Amino acid sequence: MNPVNTKEYRLPSDATWLSEYILMSIFSNSILIPKVTGCSSGIGRALATLIASKPNQRLIATARTPSSLSYLPDTPNILKLALDVTSPSSVNAAFAAAAQHFGKDQAFHLDVVVNNAGYSLSGDTEAATEEEMHLEMETLFFGTVRVTTRALENMRQADDHRGGLIFNISSLAGFLGLPGHAFYHASKFAVEGFSESVAREMHPDWNINFCIVEPAGVKTEFEGHSKAHTAPHPAYAAPDMPARILESYVNKGIRAGAASLMEPSAVAETIFTIASRGERIPLRLPLGAVAWKMAKASLEGRLGDLDKIKDVSAMGKEI
Repeated sequence: MNPVNTKEYRLPSDATWLSEYILMSIFSNSILIPKVTGCSSGIGRALATLIASKPNQRLIATARTPSSLSYLPDTPNILKLALDVTSPSSVNAAFAAAAQHFGKDQAFHLDVVVNNAGYSLSGDTEAATEEEMHLEMETLFFGTVRVTTRALENMRQADDHRGGLIFNISSLAGFLGLPGHAFYHASKFAVEGFSESVAREMHPDWNINFCIVEPAGVKTEFEGHSKAHTAPHPAYAAPDMPARILESYVNKGIRAGAASLMEPSAVAETIFTIASRGERIPLRLPLGAVAWKMAKASLEGRLGDLDKIKDVSAMGKEI
């Protein structure tokens, strides 16, 4: 299998970052209407604020409405752009605008991209409409694909093999499945499979690195207006149904303040640390004690299950 992230990554002192963040929040008659806030809240805002505070680092901050980025200072090193990752033309326009702004005196090069499109479609899988399930995949998966492929085109063409780093923000939900979030899990599993496959396509000389970030709970608006709900299905309404049990547990944690939730600023600091520490980039990065423990338990469980079916899997052959 082709190895990934084979070299130490050195963040340039004048690195250019592209950060995008999506929330979906307004719903009408089960049809989702996107409200895209870009780097205006949660992890996106924390990361944009952090990068803006670093001398000589350049930032392309995006939101559907650029006025929501007014918290960022107006300097030549910060470009505020409109971006809707569900629209190919919007993605192309954003890259063109970035090249024009930062490439006036030299070839434009993107160093770090953070794909952080996220909202959860929660509820009973049988009740999900075609519109709901397709928009979930369109936003979380295909939006990530569009930005990633455009970034790769830019990064691989650098004459000095400066390379780059692409953070695709997944979730613990991209590592294991829980009841009541089938299409969210599907989109995050898709992001992880896509990211690993594309990472293995990279020639080592290109020096292009991928990091799949898998946070557990973060203190953002994720459990508020960035979670969409399908219409309830009567067959799954009983309180002893697995999705209802998980729902009750999560709601109790939210009401109690959920001390285990991470601060967005801590996630942003970790992303910057990974980019700037001068070491090899991990392909997968579970974030937070909960994510690490659950990932470890899931892997151990899979290994145990694998051993149990070894003879069946062998189909009469020696393993």
